[in-house]
Amino acid sequence: MAEDGFVEVRGANRGNNVILHLFAAALIVTGPIVYAANDGGTVGIVLTVVLLPLGIAVWRGTARAKRRLLRLDEVGLPATAVVLSVEPISEDSTVRVRLLIKGPDVPEFVIEHDARYDPGLKQGNKLVAAVDPDDHRDFELDY
Repeated sequence: MAEDGFVEVRGANRGNNVILHLFAAALIVTGPIVYAANDGGTVGIVLTVVLLPLGIAVWRGTARAKRRLLRLDEVGLPATAVVLSVEPISEDSTVRVRLLIKGPDVPEFVIEHDARYDPGLKQGNKLVAAVDPDDHRDFELDY
């Protein structure tokens, strides 16, 4: 079973994700702004050390997800994802879905994916998937 990989469910934003980029920028500048406003206070230094790398990670993660989605659009192999099981994992309606992915040019594999509950995620349902030909753990589902 694949343990990690990129999974996107339903049409994700292939363009610039403005909200996540603004959030990342806010994280990046918060520490230096607090530092400057407090004439070099310790709080500003701590916020800079903690939030600056976090902001950079969010920015890079958003860009990486966009590249992977665009790659799936270009070269993704058509496949079917059969829902093997669905189990709730949190109180905020997040579920862990176990999927059997298979297709004409895709060897069968099983993967677990955490997602928001959706009526389409029922045991036995078949979902449309696109799988990265180079890394079968990267795929997109549409339900």
